[in-house]
Amino acid sequence: MKFLYALACGAIILGAGCNSSSTTTPSGSVNQSQSVAQAGTKTYSLSDVAKHNSANDCWMAIDGKVYDVTSYIPNHPGGEQMVQGCGTDATAMFDSIKGGRGHSDYAKSLHSDYYIGDLK
Repeated sequence: MKFLYALACGAIILGAGCNSSSTTTPSGSVNQSQSVAQAGTKTYSLSDVAKHNSANDCWMAIDGKVYDVTSYIPNHPGGEQMVQGCGTDATAMFDSIKGGRGHSDYAKSLHSDYYIGDLK
């Protein structure tokens, strides 16, 4: 079990450790899935995001999450307007379209496809 947990956390391949907190279920078994999920979340600073500021390499932060949207730019209904947010915290821009109504629920649902980590 510990070997599989280490693989899931990337400890063997990447040399990274896992969050050692785990919970015990009512049956007495250890539930380590929450620890694995926490260990897998990457964090990026705004200066990290700023390095990816072009249509060929576009990251943006929205609501504290970081997205690599490079592959979505050609599909964006607003065309190249999206490029203005590359390398920035684009929350205000994302929320201000359509006269301040913001993006659609469908657009928000796409975030999970491009999510790469949290903004620190």
